[in-house]
Amino acid sequence: MAVLHGQQNTLSLPRAIEQEMSRHMYLSLPQEACGVVLGESTASGIRINRFQPIRNAAPDPLHHFSLDQREWIQLFLSDSTVVGIFHTHPHTSPVPSQEDLRALPNFAGILQTYLIGAPNLSVSASDEVERPMLLNAYRIISYEEKSRSAATSSSPSYNLVQMPLNVT
Repeated sequence: MAVLHGQQNTLSLPRAIEQEMSRHMYLSLPQEACGVVLGESTASGIRINRFQPIRNAAPDPLHHFSLDQREWIQLFLSDSTVVGIFHTHPHTSPVPSQEDLRALPNFAGILQTYLIGAPNLSVSASDEVERPMLLNAYRIISYEEKSRSAATSSSPSYNLVQMPLNVT
């Protein structure tokens, strides 16, 4: 989907899917949880219609995430439309870390969004209420970065830009 310059697209997420993501995060603690979101692009942004947890296969899952390759590949071979990745920061705020930005090229060419969740420890929850999660959504953007060695040589670079999140 082409994005008009300056347009702020919204990520729409049903509350039931947000709660499913939150449950996955809390069940994975103290490790980082990860998965993908499936959905579709619309004129107003991206609409999520499903969350698929994926096993964290990182050697150090307390501080990093790595999607299980078998589960990741199976999703792309199915008819599902993967639009974004989700992972958690169990001990920090849900903003991109330096490690997230370094790993971004692994996902940037095939995904549109990057979601980061973290436990919301400032709100207590009873057994009857879902445990709260802080969740931020980011659009993956690419731009051409000119090489310092040759003015005509360029390589794609990626960054994350926060986008509005509409939980319905």
